[in-house]
This record gives sequence, structure tokens and C-alpha cells, in this order.
Amino acid sequence: MRHTCKPPPAVQEQLIAALLPDVHVEPAPHSPAPLPTLPTTLPTSSTDDLLLGMARIDRSGRFHERRLLQALSWLPGQQLALDVIHGLIVVRPSSTGPHVLDHRGALHLPAAARNMCGINPGLPVVLAASVPEQTVVIHPEKVVARLLATHYADQLGGPHER
Repeated sequence: MRHTCKPPPAVQEQLIAALLPDVHVEPAPHSPAPLPTLPTTLPTSSTDDLLLGMARIDRSGRFHERRLLQALSWLPGQQLALDVIHGLIVVRPSSTGPHVLDHRGALHLPAAARNMCGINPGLPVVLAASVPEQTVVIHPEKVVARLLATHYADQLGGPHER
């Protein structure tokens, strides 16, 4: 006796609409998240309002200069925004800033910003603080040397590189 296998009855497949996007519907327009406004200039305070300091960056990228921070009234926990402009690091208070003064009042400079400006551990940086503008500009050693060389050449009337 011979048995023949019947094929199973045909099942009609149905796609489930909840799992498939509707290609006929226009996607909702999305607006990008607003970007924070970045400074386009450096502080413009008069020389009377500019405080100068010097610090050395430690191995982890931290530094602190108490006198400048006290003049700015920046306390531990102060939120700050850092921007790199023309090879300088500009630091300003920001309620949404991702950088914070630590419990000792030290500021950690991210490695990317240090690398962009040529700041290496152990080397000095010159800090210029504008109290009215609540801004600190961090000048790498090479930038300060270049500015001084240009100044001296201008004063002495000799050639200089720009």
C-alpha cells in the first residue's frame, strides 16, 4: 500500500502593520538640537582689567591658580565651558558647561584641547583673566615666546617672523 503525502494547506501570510514602517507617510520633520554658542572673539578688557598668572599643567592635565580664581569668584563646583580659539584655550562660566572646578579649585584641561594647543605636562602656561568678562585665556608657552619675540623685534626694529 502506498501512502501519498499531501502538502499542507496553503497558509496566507499577512504582514503586521505595527512592525513595518508606512512608506507612504511623510516622516515628521526633526529639528536638530541647538548647539551652544561659541565665542568668536577673545576678551577685550583694558589692560587695567586684565590679571596675569602662571601655572604648570600636571600629568593629568590639571592646573590651578588661586589668585585668579578668587578674583573671578570661581569656587569648586563651578561649571565651565572651554573653547580653543587660535591656539589658545578660552574658559568661561556656563550653567551647562561640561567642565567643573574640582574640590581643590583645579581645572582639568581635556587632552584634545591640550594637544590642539601644544600644551604638555610640566611646561608653564600664562593665564590672562578678565574679571568683567569672567573669562580666562590659557596661553601655551610657545605662543607667549612668539608674542614676546615679535614684540622685541618691533621695539628694536629688527626682522621678525609672523
